[in-house]
Amino acid sequence: MDRTSADSYVYAKACGMVARSWTGPKTSKLLETRRLHDLWVLLFGGDLPLYPEGMLALMIERKAQERSISDFITLLSAYDSPDPVSLALISLYDLNNLKAVSSALSLGQKEMPYIADIGAYTRFNFSAWPDIAQITAGTPASWYNRVPSADEQVQWETRLDHLYYHTLWSAVLSLSSQDRASCKELISEEIILQNIVWALRLKANYGKSAEEILPLLALNDSSLPGADALVEPARSILQCPVDSFAEWETWKYRWLLNPHEEGVPWLLDPRWAQMAGDKKLYRLALRSFHRHPFTTGVLVSFFKIKQLEEYMIQVVAEGMRLDATQDQMNEYMGDPRNA
Repeated sequence: MDRTSADSYVYAKACGMVARSWTGPKTSKLLETRRLHDLWVLLFGGDLPLYPEGMLALMIERKAQERSISDFITLLSAYDSPDPVSLALISLYDLNNLKAVSSALSLGQKEMPYIADIGAYTRFNFSAWPDIAQITAGTPASWYNRVPSADEQVQWETRLDHLYYHTLWSAVLSLSSQDRASCKELISEEIILQNIVWALRLKANYGKSAEEILPLLALNDSSLPGADALVEPARSILQCPVDSFAEWETWKYRWLLNPHEEGVPWLLDPRWAQMAGDKKLYRLALRSFHRHPFTTGVLVSFFKIKQLEEYMIQVVAEGMRLDATQDQMNEYMGDPRNA
């Protein structure tokens, strides 16, 4: 299929898929379900599989992910030569699969763990299990040729994350001016927000210093054009205390912070920042999706919308498994229906 025909097909097909996604106002229907069995029927219809109750939440999460991957591959396959940004995006599943394989090997598991199947778009040879060097051979992650020690694990996983964002940003820069304009804002905002949330977690949850956090930020040492601007918002708050709201008031991204009430002790909440960032990305993706039809931006926006759908389903399924109330799930998600 030529590029013009493929762009038209992808936009029309993606519009239908977005309309059916469990995001935005439709999230309320997820929250209204009371049992995992009802959630399965709502999401997938048909007969309920014979899974034990304790496994059903996990199966729902996996099936939702598989559907997202299938939808994205359906769109991607319309192109004889898919754009590099979309290929970089789907590689996220590949890298998470590699982390899962490494974790299983470190725990001494004999059977290969669940792998999110991205078909012909995988770069890794997972059939070589349990030889991790053969799994990654000939790929940009070939350095991941053994199971890291416990002390190395965070460093190695961070290196995989950095590989993902370096590949993604390089892909954006390689696009034509029209295609780059259709997705640059969304990708750059995602990287900025990921760096911010990661920095907040390291500060608030692990007590890491600015010197320890800085090298863990994506594209921090990159020479790619525009990379410094993707790190600076996180870099600028590394010295801010986690218990003094006043120190954050002039920060451009202060809208990510949990509310502060005058005279009441305040403590930074990275979870709140994560949800606020996710909602911002969803709104940006939806706006970009309709603003840039027949461009690379359609696939990029679609991918981000489906990522949020996966996350919402995961939160609801896990909440039910843990017997959380609807109010508790609303509180945890920051009322995602307003996204």
